[in-house]
Amino acid sequence: MLDRDDEQVIKDAKEGGAIFVTWDRVLRLAAGGITPYEALDQAKKAGTGTKEAQAEVSRLRTHLTALADAGNKTYESFRQYIEVNRASADLIRLLRVEKDYSWRAVARWFSWAGHTPWGGNQLAGMVLCEKAAKLFDEDFLQPPWN
Repeated sequence: MLDRDDEQVIKDAKEGGAIFVTWDRVLRLAAGGITPYEALDQAKKAGTGTKEAQAEVSRLRTHLTALADAGNKTYESFRQYIEVNRASADLIRLLRVEKDYSWRAVARWFSWAGHTPWGGNQLAGMVLCEKAAKLFDEDFLQPPWN
């Protein structure tokens, strides 16, 4: 199940002619996207790209680094704040593995049920799945989680 934010991200990417790159299996399959590793492989096969593309990447590198740093801090904050017990882990596994909820959809469901402020934050959903998977001795980035 896709979250409404997932649907908007997919729509924006398709309208802009972008290649959709994500680790989230549910979202990637819905959008016909690829993993970051596949994106790197495609870039290598394509060569170095146009000079315009290289200039744009150079210009954006500082901004992308700042965004990545902020994302990492937010992820770590969620890891400290979010706690998952076995009953919650069972529900998270049901939503993610059995019902194919995206990370955002898992986060929004728990935000709604627990009256937490994160809404459909993808990083919160990743942490919920990570902590739930650990209770099953599984990796949330590997099948059947992703």
